[in-house]
Amino acid sequence: MKHCRSLLSAWFLCVCALLAWPALASAQAVKFVLGEDALMVDAGQMGRFKIEAPVLRVGKGDEKPVFTRKGNDAASIEYASGLKMTYTVKPDVVNVHFTNGPKDGRNFKFAMHLPMSFNQGGQFAFDSSPLKPLPAEKGEQHVQHGNAQTFTIIDPTGLGFTITTPGGYQGLQDNRVFGWAIFAYHYQFDFGGKPEGWFNLEVKPASGGASSPGETAPATSKKIVDRYGQRAAKDFPGKVTSDEELKADAARQLEEMAAFKPDPRLDAFGGLKGSGEEYNLKKTGFFHVAQANGRHVLVTPEGNLFFQLGVCGIARTDDDTTVKGRENIYEWLPPTTGDFKTAWRDNNPGSGVMSFYAANWIRKFGKPYSLNEWTGQVVQRLRMWGFNSAGAFSAYTESMKAAHLPYVSFLPLGKGEGVEVLPDKIGAGDVLDPFVPGTEAALEKRFARGVAARANDPLLIGYFLGNEQHFEILPKLIPTYKASKVAAKARLVQMLEEKYKTIDAFNTAWNPATPFANFEALKEAPLFIRTDAANADMLAFYQLYLDTYYSMVRRVFDKYDPNHLLIGSRLTPGTANNKDAVEIGGKYLDVVSINYYGYTIEKAFLDKVYERSGGKPMIFSEWYFSSVSKGLGAHVEVKDDGERGLAYRNYVEQSAALPYVVGSQWFIYTDQALTGRFFQGFHGEGNNTGFVDVADRPYVELVEAAKLTHDRIYDVMMGKTPPFAFDDSRFNGKAARNSSKMVQVPRAIPGMKLDGTTSDWPGRPAEPIESSRLVLGPPNPKLRGDYRLAWDENNLYFHIQIKDPTPMKNNKKGASLWSADGVELFFGPRDLDQGGNMTFTDRQILIGGTETPEVFIVDHADDAKLCKAVTIKDVAGDGYALQVTIPWKVLNVEPKAGVEMLFDVMIDNSDDGDFRKNQLAWNGSSQNSKDRGSWGRLRIVDN
Repeated sequence: MKHCRSLLSAWFLCVCALLAWPALASAQAVKFVLGEDALMVDAGQMGRFKIEAPVLRVGKGDEKPVFTRKGNDAASIEYASGLKMTYTVKPDVVNVHFTNGPKDGRNFKFAMHLPMSFNQGGQFAFDSSPLKPLPAEKGEQHVQHGNAQTFTIIDPTGLGFTITTPGGYQGLQDNRVFGWAIFAYHYQFDFGGKPEGWFNLEVKPASGGASSPGETAPATSKKIVDRYGQRAAKDFPGKVTSDEELKADAARQLEEMAAFKPDPRLDAFGGLKGSGEEYNLKKTGFFHVAQANGRHVLVTPEGNLFFQLGVCGIARTDDDTTVKGRENIYEWLPPTTGDFKTAWRDNNPGSGVMSFYAANWIRKFGKPYSLNEWTGQVVQRLRMWGFNSAGAFSAYTESMKAAHLPYVSFLPLGKGEGVEVLPDKIGAGDVLDPFVPGTEAALEKRFARGVAARANDPLLIGYFLGNEQHFEILPKLIPTYKASKVAAKARLVQMLEEKYKTIDAFNTAWNPATPFANFEALKEAPLFIRTDAANADMLAFYQLYLDTYYSMVRRVFDKYDPNHLLIGSRLTPGTANNKDAVEIGGKYLDVVSINYYGYTIEKAFLDKVYERSGGKPMIFSEWYFSSVSKGLGAHVEVKDDGERGLAYRNYVEQSAALPYVVGSQWFIYTDQALTGRFFQGFHGEGNNTGFVDVADRPYVELVEAAKLTHDRIYDVMMGKTPPFAFDDSRFNGKAARNSSKMVQVPRAIPGMKLDGTTSDWPGRPAEPIESSRLVLGPPNPKLRGDYRLAWDENNLYFHIQIKDPTPMKNNKKGASLWSADGVELFFGPRDLDQGGNMTFTDRQILIGGTETPEVFIVDHADDAKLCKAVTIKDVAGDGYALQVTIPWKVLNVEPKAGVEMLFDVMIDNSDDGDFRKNQLAWNGSSQNSKDRGSWGRLRIVDN
């Protein structure tokens, strides 16, 4: 769905890894290699699989690694506690050596992600157990787990590999329960506080045809994709079976396009004729933003209302797929000469990349594929369906220009020609380093050459600055870089030296595991945020970074294009929930753009973004709904094409009814290739994204629903008719987070006892957590909770009564308590308006729902012993009460009436004590541990 999404998102749905050569009889090539940021298993035709650098578990919680590649066969990893690890890499074995292990160190946690497409016939096994199929449908979170030495994974073609470890806890997890379409393998190496040690990881080929895991055998060739690019093994309505069907489609399409008459209500740019006079709008010759009838609007160059109804990806981007190296999984591939040569990317069969969509277009119209001719057809089709513009990642061909189609573009902010970017791909894209000397001058040259040439184009709506750049993680990343390679790190060290003057003052404030001798030593060493002072310093630098970046882009842009709009960085909701990113960006942008995926249009969240941006209008720059009914992957999944249509209507009309939303861009025109879009290799997205399928056939129910909405969009936008509402709990907001919730905490009655009852508690009503607040798992109408809070000078007291038909089942310990019965509490005493990742001072407290409840505080495990908890099972056996006393010093809070903090409660539920089945949230979402902006609040009161 996005053009470079992180591995924890839901996009390993293609069959890109389902690879095998029939000629490979017994020796599939499998080896370890080093990537730029992790160890990889290179499994040949299976693809590459990243083994993340391990998280270090220590007494106070988890420490994230800083990975540095030292060449092709060595890497180093460092941690905040001072532990250092090295990898020595050979093709079949990696030696892992660690030194300076902390006394409270416990284990290393490794993780490797596996494509969800393995559920189409893939297998797995631990140790010598028989191979088992990976679950085709979403079920329990843990597919299998326990102590083991080896893990074997086989793809649907029969190829695979085995990883051998020293032994310990291993598990295979189905992350669909979290909304991520991906499997995850986990391995935990326990070292028990040893100061030094080593162990090996080994890899070797395996096959589904082997007699036992780890052995090799011939792989069975399976045809995954039919001759039309559809899933070979799946039948569904509308599946193409002959060239004659495609030719009949062509005849119908040409007839429909010939009969089409443009909507007489619209002006030459797709805006509403006559609305300029009605709402006193100006005609400037360019798209611009204005106010009309008390709301923000886009205005066409002719001075009329324009709600952007755009479609992204009108280009050969996501339908091209890499076939080279896995040819045997396809029933047919196009010839390399004649008309079908144009089905290969850039008309070059040697690229190994082709498009089944283009091949079907060639069959359909009986001539070579032409991007210009095809985009002309697309524009006419989109206008027939009521769309008015091209969204991001679209071509802009002569036929599109001739059709007078409005469009958006990207500013040239990428690496090269004097412009440097940060080393990591930040989210889905590179992020410019504004501290590199000469960057502004380099941008001026680029803008003078490219941006200025379009400055007078009336069809151009505006420019994006980037795509899904997770600015909020920069305070953690930039300190880990080397100043010799990254100017931003050098600028950070300069700021720290200017502030602290002496290295002793810095060491006292930041408390590094090993004190630094001078400021020069900071430049090449990774810095870790371990104190409040370090956290405050990085927040200040983060603000400096954002202001430097946005202000520079705005200055240069205004110099070379005073006519068009800056429409933001296509933020994910997590970044849009980051106060600084939105506030500082809003100072320099004309429109805020959000790649806003989800079922519900969350007004409370969007209101907050709008206010933080300084009241800037919004465009939802990427989103879609999808179904697995045609054999493709899905994100924001619905049942079928009918539900896709209803979801589309709900999303667009509920958005347009908000007074600051001025447009949306569906992602994308076509479905993604079944075996994954080419630029992501063998593990690319292969989702049901399109208004048309791989055979160029429109999804009729989706198209008809969209047309209904488009025909009434201006009446909805201007409040003349109510927006369509899909009467479904996923879409109507009943399960959405409500950031306005506030709970008041009264003073405790003297002598309060921790006995599982509320007889000595203040007489305030309990706060309910209803079954409808389900954020994870299948509906469970019998699960709910009611909680209370109280306080005194020493402690915060929490009581919850949970109704659960299978109560008090939790076999977990420590950091895993969340995966069975129990409660999670979230506290944010500072930066109440800051969303995004949890901050240094936040606390996540886990309490197990057992007869002798354990308390665990994430990243601060030692403080858990200061807390006390009790549980009492209901006599009726359908629930339990849980109470916990939390000292204020654990939360770093000085209690007094009027104090507010971020706060949330989550109820975790399990039927068997091993696997979480459901989760309820008082205010937030299943992403509470990653997005503090969705938490509610508590206020301490005196009565």
